[in-house]
Amino acid sequence: MAASKSKTSFAIKRLVNFFKIFLTNKRGVLGLAILVVSSTIAIIAPLIAPNDPVQATYVAGDFAAPIWLKWFSGEQGFTENLQLTNEPGFPTMTSVTNEWNFTSASENIGIAYEQNVGSPVSGPGSAEILFRRLAGYPLVGSVEAHLTSKKPLNFPYESPPKLFICDMSIQASGVENLQAVYVTLSIRLVENGTSYVFWHKKFTSSQNWTQPLISSYSRQMKNIFSPTDPTIDPARVVFSQPDQYVLDILVYFEDMNPDMDEKKVETAICIDDLNLKLYGTAYGILGTDHWGRDIWSQMVYGARISLFVGLFAAFIGVVIGLIVGLAAGYVGFIVDEILMRSTDILLVLPTLPLLLVLIAVLGPSLVNLIILIGFLGWMGFARVVRSQVLSLKERPFIEAAKAVGAGKFHIITKHVLPNVMSLVYVSLALSVPSAILMEAALSFLGLFDPTVISWGRMLHDAQAIEGGLDKWWWWLPPGLAIALVSVSFILLGYAIDEILNPKLRKRR
Repeated sequence: MAASKSKTSFAIKRLVNFFKIFLTNKRGVLGLAILVVSSTIAIIAPLIAPNDPVQATYVAGDFAAPIWLKWFSGEQGFTENLQLTNEPGFPTMTSVTNEWNFTSASENIGIAYEQNVGSPVSGPGSAEILFRRLAGYPLVGSVEAHLTSKKPLNFPYESPPKLFICDMSIQASGVENLQAVYVTLSIRLVENGTSYVFWHKKFTSSQNWTQPLISSYSRQMKNIFSPTDPTIDPARVVFSQPDQYVLDILVYFEDMNPDMDEKKVETAICIDDLNLKLYGTAYGILGTDHWGRDIWSQMVYGARISLFVGLFAAFIGVVIGLIVGLAAGYVGFIVDEILMRSTDILLVLPTLPLLLVLIAVLGPSLVNLIILIGFLGWMGFARVVRSQVLSLKERPFIEAAKAVGAGKFHIITKHVLPNVMSLVYVSLALSVPSAILMEAALSFLGLFDPTVISWGRMLHDAQAIEGGLDKWWWWLPPGLAIALVSVSFILLGYAIDEILNPKLRKRR
């Protein structure tokens, strides 16, 4: 027990002394500081970057610039995200009466709140525009109703948004009782009364909940504004000036079915998830990519992947190199020949082309990347360990261990391994940048795991998309991040080497 406590106390003292010496090394402290910052950002990624870096598309307009660029341009040419309401569904009756105006000249049309009926998107709760005619009453012909937003959307910018999307879920029931029902969604400028149609549909039968695509990028929307000009930008047409905008839904009931004359008729149009979203040309700390994904979120989550791949791949490579070097150096003879010739064969193979072939065959998953980079990065370290072991096994303390009957495994683990651990620490620190750069190179060439984002994949996307290289805020940050993290590990490696090598420390 006393011996165990003594060993523990000695190990703690050694560790404390190591850190004392380490803190006097400026390069080591700088490298550690960069690594701590990078690791902290990677760990708290969900807190500082709430957007999913891969799945969350169009958090703003595509190719949106960083929001801080507005400070240098006088806010000219930039718009930010806007939306009509923060609660697009109808969770309560007041969400219908307080936010929307209902008007109709016909006593046969009314509006109701359906508490138990709602779209699959937001769940129960919807606004129901109901046409009702009692039995014994004749056909009423064509009647209409309007549902208009009470609170207008204030658009204060001189420049148009990148795109707009109008969300709406709609359900039609009892339409067979009428000749047809027409629903038109439009937007109106409050100041001059100009109106633009966003969507129009004729219902001749009942239809379950659907979510029509109402986007300024859609072909249907462009056809509404100009059937002959596919390059027209509806966002530029509608939001060409600062103004206030209101949404209007026109529901047109045609009660002209002769088979239903003087019969009871009930036809309902249920509406849910109604909202208008404007996606700006400036967003967040680093803007957005070609799919409108947050580049800041990609940077933060990319730190996780790049560090994860670098550390684990380097660990695999160092462990394999250590085992091979120990076995080849100490056992020698035929074992040494087999292991070293195998090492030589792998050393002469071009690493990057070999990785390209293997990943293309096995698939570019994150696990495959780590394993392949690790298994193809141990050869140089194995040769270094072997040369050190060849020197160590001729030392007097090894001969003394043999003389008292110690076996090979005991000598390797208790005497040789502790004397090569300084090489392990240094090599591990210096191998991480190589693994990070290798992952970045493979991702840059398109061999990345499609389910995650890394700094290399960000560089790939920037150069693969037309106009991506013009957006320097897209490719410059991941490039700098790769360089900084690599430099941090190199500085740590040199600092550890300087501390663990007394001759080197004295000379410097």
